Amino acid sequence: MQRRALILMVKEGKEEEYRHAHANVWPELIQAAREAGLRNHSTFISGRTVIAYLEAEDVEEAFSRLLKKDVKRRWDKAMSELLEATDTPYFEEVFHSD
Repeated sequence: MQRRALILMVKEGKEEEYRHAHANVWPELIQAAREAGLRNHSTFISGRTVIAYLEAEDVEEAFSRLLKKDVKRRWDKAMSELLEATDTPYFEEVFHSD
């Protein structure tokens, strides 16, 4: 199982819209992510900083499958209105304990 975390930045003044969107994530997006192989996906926000965490057997392969879905492309378009463009790499996992 691969675990990944990354940091995103919400556009100034869009924090409440971001919270609202994630309180109402589209059920079809959640289903598509599960079908693609993503599990245990969480997001955390402090100010404008978002930390996203997720798991998959193969994260890159799971995202590749998910990106082929129209619902993911629509979600990404909606999120582009709320998030600053970043090229943040995944964090390297250096410790894990169940």
